[in-house]
Amino acid sequence: MTNNKKKFRIDCVMKLNITKYICYNAIIACVYLALVYIFQFMSFGAIQFRIAEAMTILPSLFPFSVAGLTIGCFLSNFMSVWGWSDLVFGTLCTLVAGLITSKIKNPFLAALPPVLINSFGLPLVWLLLGGETVYWINVLWMLLGQTVVLYAVGVPVYYLAKRNLSALIQPEKDKKEE
Repeated sequence: MTNNKKKFRIDCVMKLNITKYICYNAIIACVYLALVYIFQFMSFGAIQFRIAEAMTILPSLFPFSVAGLTIGCFLSNFMSVWGWSDLVFGTLCTLVAGLITSKIKNPFLAALPPVLINSFGLPLVWLLLGGETVYWINVLWMLLGQTVVLYAVGVPVYYLAKRNLSALIQPEKDKKEE
């Protein structure tokens, strides 16, 4: 196979062509954004249950989904009262959590990076940016919200996606040149 015929490599496990990669990630970003918009009343602040965060377990099953989740988080953070800090640091937390989650195949363990990174990272950002917040209280509230969303919604989403989407999202097989 020549270089110009090679498929776009997303990671060492799965290969998708560039069109599928863009489409899958656009859908993931749109669903994340829509969930934040629909549940906006409980998606922001120190006490939050961001239902869209349930999707952050998907990189465990589909490593390419990190891009869509990151873009969806970035776009949804335009609704945040924290402004640029949530756009930058909230999105960065989601990216880092997604990259770590993509290396973990057990769904119960895969839910931990988003829970821990968001729960400890975001209150630290709020504190450093001069928010009148008590760090450990915010950590506890974030831990509560993230844990409930990731384990009560995210783990079932993982199993639903594994059962219903794995057949749709298959890597393309290399075609041997004759």
